[in-house]
Amino acid sequence: MIYTSGSTGRPKGVVVEHRSVVDYVRWAVETYPGVRGNALLHSPVSFDLTVTVLFAPLVSGGRVVVAELEESPAVEAVLAGAPLTFAKVTPSHIALLDALPGVFSPSGDLVVGGEQLTGEQLGRWRRAHPTAVVINEYGPTEATVGCVAYRLLPGVESRVGAVPVGRPSWNTRVYVLDAGLCPVPVGVAGELYVAGAGLARGYLNRAGLTAERFVADPFGVPGSRMYRTGDLVRWNADGEMEYLGRVDDQVKVRGFRIELGEIESVLAAHPGIAQVAVIVREDRPGDKRLVGYVVPEAGSVVDPGELRAYAAESVPEYMVPSAVLVLDALPLTPNGKLDRRALPAPEFTADSEGRAPRTPQEEILCQVFAEV
Repeated sequence: MIYTSGSTGRPKGVVVEHRSVVDYVRWAVETYPGVRGNALLHSPVSFDLTVTVLFAPLVSGGRVVVAELEESPAVEAVLAGAPLTFAKVTPSHIALLDALPGVFSPSGDLVVGGEQLTGEQLGRWRRAHPTAVVINEYGPTEATVGCVAYRLLPGVESRVGAVPVGRPSWNTRVYVLDAGLCPVPVGVAGELYVAGAGLARGYLNRAGLTAERFVADPFGVPGSRMYRTGDLVRWNADGEMEYLGRVDDQVKVRGFRIELGEIESVLAAHPGIAQVAVIVREDRPGDKRLVGYVVPEAGSVVDPGELRAYAAESVPEYMVPSAVLVLDALPLTPNGKLDRRALPAPEFTADSEGRAPRTPQEEILCQVFAEV
């Protein structure tokens, strides 16, 4: 039994067969040589990120080092005596690794997964650890931890913006399909479906949800299934898969359809920003607004107004956040993913330049717009 992260609600129990775990762990041992050394276990054992760090070292002669990602002389002494060669984190953890002493970072493989990874997030860490290999691993719990991976080798410059998630692991089939379950061309966004040896049985005691997400595979042998991930992806010209966001991340604000990931990429490109999150808030019924949250680079001071002006240079006015809040750190769930529900509400001030309607016609017009 593996539980989903629960970042959008109550965690769901996913029933995974032993053979699926064995298939993934064997692939991880071959793909991540660092697991044969000292692997850092820092996440709750109830989440799928732990499967890689716990089982891959134990079946390959490696060692699991249990320690929390927090500065402590006792923990640092343990890690100094067992130099890390492998760690698996979420992108939200990278800023924490930047702030911690070097003993918390591996010299071999750093696997990043669970959220979209950008080159900007990796820049500082890679400069401090130039010999490490960074792997961007994609995989829902329903496909047994990981099923697609992209390797960023030492000396290879990180790309600006989103890092590709790469190519499927062995015994895995991935399809990028449109609404009619037809494959889309290279460069065209579609929903990702996953099939193969890693597919789970379904959700514990939730037959309806299992039937909705685990559907017949029209491209496989009769009786085979595939998992509908709800993720938007596309193939690039190099044959690598790029993650674009969630299907339900497409939001509508004031009649405009908006991709939150596009706004996050623009803000993340600012030289003084370390982490970014953009959400739609509706703190008052019917009043939907884009709100950005940023964590500045160490030693940097950012101005919310300047950030909004910076975003306005690259995106239309309706995609510019109504407010930008500067935080010391983004709130995380117990397994290291962004906790969007814990993001604070901004304080919107009234527009001092407005005025009341002066004529009956203006009053009617204001009433009409208020009802839209």
